[in-house]
Amino acid sequence: MKNVSILFILILLLTSSSATTGIYEWRGTNREGIYHESNLLKTWPADGPKELWSINNIGNGFVSPVFTDENFYITGEVDSMEILFSYNLKGEKQWQITLGKEWMKSFPGSRSAPTVVDDLLYVGTGIGNLFCVNRANGKIIWSKDLVADFNGGLPLHGHSESALIQG
Repeated sequence: MKNVSILFILILLLTSSSATTGIYEWRGTNREGIYHESNLLKTWPADGPKELWSINNIGNGFVSPVFTDENFYITGEVDSMEILFSYNLKGEKQWQITLGKEWMKSFPGSRSAPTVVDDLLYVGTGIGNLFCVNRANGKIIWSKDLVADFNGGLPLHGHSESALIQG
């Protein structure tokens, strides 16, 4: 009986994970826009901070990039298509994937900041398509059409949200 108890405890320890879920989303932790950074500048240089790099050709949109410890992700509308981009923190493109048609009526452009949960990205389009994407390579894992799959509607200015993942 003692061996069974030890085996049971060992199985529990091996199958339990103490790793925290890595969640990065619009406006940061709890979506509150409060960042607890340290060692920030007390005063700015007269000419402003030095620009480290810039990125062009990510298209039109009304979104914020979402930063992790290694990468950042942003969407843009290029030629009426929604594109999800992955860059490292040096500004080098890692991959990009076209997610499909984007909202092109009033205020055309992408409108969904990606949400990162561990190895997955969740991102939507203005026409109501929601995607789950592999963070490492940009491959689509699944997608849902909020209008067709859930009998949803299209708001006046398109869908404009960032996925909130619970559980």
